[in-house]
Amino acid sequence: MVTRKSIGFVGCGLLLALATAAAAVGAVKPSAPWSSARVVLGPSVVRLGQPATIAVSNVRASSLQALLLGGTDKLDKPLGWRSLRLVDGMWRGNLPTPALLGVYPIVLRTGVGAPAFGSPQWLLRVFAPGTRSQPSFADPDDVSRWWVQSVPRETLVAMKPWPFPDFDRRDRRLHRLFVVAYAPTADASPNDQLGMFVTAVRDGYQGRWRFLEATVEP
Repeated sequence: MVTRKSIGFVGCGLLLALATAAAAVGAVKPSAPWSSARVVLGPSVVRLGQPATIAVSNVRASSLQALLLGGTDKLDKPLGWRSLRLVDGMWRGNLPTPALLGVYPIVLRTGVGAPAFGSPQWLLRVFAPGTRSQPSFADPDDVSRWWVQSVPRETLVAMKPWPFPDFDRRDRRLHRLFVVAYAPTADASPNDQLGMFVTAVRDGYQGRWRFLEATVEP
């Protein structure tokens, strides 16, 4: 159980640097000669730990590999490339399983050292049940406000964007982290305040923002 405490928004010792690997967080765009490639996921939305399959058509190559950008395992190590197999003219395989909730872009390559290619539409969504039925917002800030309002008898005291820890490689254009302080009343004393980290997720690069999770640590 979380004990009530004040949240120091400056100099509280929790500030961590943003991940700097651009390849792990950048959106990808279709590129010739692979712009006709078609990717089908089964399913495209999974629960944490649930496997997903991938089927790729319209790609002529001697081999094909898939990668979940920003995906990490339980030891916070990046998920590697997954080799696909050619079955009846279609490349098929199982995607690796990310350890964190979120939205993961998929990129492909024809072999080690070959350039990666992809589309902003190729996304694996790892959501808790009911995530897509939650209210959506144009501004990710509103996700944190909505979450506090959903806590019985609590009022938002303060909110601040927060950097993701180094090990978190999820696409920053699809994920935002906030720290919030809330209490029974807006003028409650620091001893009566609770703190929480709220992650908002965007359902696609042009999508709206929804609540992904709330945690006691970033």
